[in-house]
Amino acid sequence: MALYSRKAAPDWSAGDDPEREAKCHKFPTPHTQIHDAWFDDMDHAADICNGTNDKVVCPMRSSCLVQALSNCERFGVWGGLSQKQLGWMRAKFRRNPEKWTIENAPPLDLFNEGK
Repeated sequence: MALYSRKAAPDWSAGDDPEREAKCHKFPTPHTQIHDAWFDDMDHAADICNGTNDKVVCPMRSSCLVQALSNCERFGVWGGLSQKQLGWMRAKFRRNPEKWTIENAPPLDLFNEGK
């Protein structure tokens, strides 16, 4: 059995435009064979994507979110959202993909995360 994406991933490099390039594509994160910051340290990854520390939100955040929800990604940070946030959005807006926006994402405190 082969698995195929329902929606192709966007061009994370944005055609080599550094202003529109995804932060995960260019941000230095510790990465080894057994550690991937985008899956292992999700709070740090979400902070990078959401611009928590540097006040620069990833320009690809919305595209990333739609791609993740379309393909039912279950692990890692996508569009700056946690796995629980993605699952909540997938369930709530299952029949309304036009509502797959950052503005409709639930707050983290809904799941008592980060406390």
